[in-house]
Amino acid sequence: MHIEIIGSTSAGKTTLAKKMVAAGKQSGVNIEMSDDFMLEELHLDWVGNEFLRRRLVEFAAIWICLNNLTTYKDFIRFVAREGKSSPGTWYYRANRIRNVIRKIGIFEFVSQRSDTQNVILADNEGLLQGLHNLFVHTGSEADVMKVARYVDLIPLPDLVIYLQQDEEVLVSRTLKRGHARISGSSPEKMVHFIEQAVAVFDELIKIPKIQERLVVIEGEKIITNEYISSGSINFQQVAGLVS
Repeated sequence: MHIEIIGSTSAGKTTLAKKMVAAGKQSGVNIEMSDDFMLEELHLDWVGNEFLRRRLVEFAAIWICLNNLTTYKDFIRFVAREGKSSPGTWYYRANRIRNVIRKIGIFEFVSQRSDTQNVILADNEGLLQGLHNLFVHTGSEADVMKVARYVDLIPLPDLVIYLQQDEEVLVSRTLKRGHARISGSSPEKMVHFIEQAVAVFDELIKIPKIQERLVVIEGEKIITNEYISSGSINFQQVAGLVS
């Protein structure tokens, strides 16, 4: 099972992912983060330095992406076009494009190497989370009308977990921790940034094929839908890991 955890900055994606990995160990379910899974499969999990681990994952992901250019040519063109038109310096725009495109390689690797016995989690490295990289900025409005086009161009995970939080909570957390894409930790910029992120994800979860595999966690409350709970995906197992 390939699960992606999505949500705004400071929603708690990484915290939930770590909790699920720990819960899986206790219950005997093999759950791994996507980057850990990649390094293990490539026999590079012995690398301990976090910076080097991230670079190795990135190198492998980009290499896989290059080998799948034909399959994803329309998506890459879309990302490049939207990235180039985003606000900021050329370095900022190039970095956003790179961050989104490398997610293709990670998704492809997981899809090709994982099996039914594995549960692979992606949080910030997930393809859907790439919407945050591509459309959420401090200097412009998020173009939510292009969210559906983005989704049409990518493969989807088996399950999408959306962490919903009140905007005030997200702003407060982000002000405390800061964010690399928000210079000076300006409260006004933080509020705008969070509002854009929430708008993008609110648009995303309206899309039918996202709803078909969507679980929403609102605070401490797990919300699902008929498709999920009917057994199409083992929701009871997932609910036990996130609750």
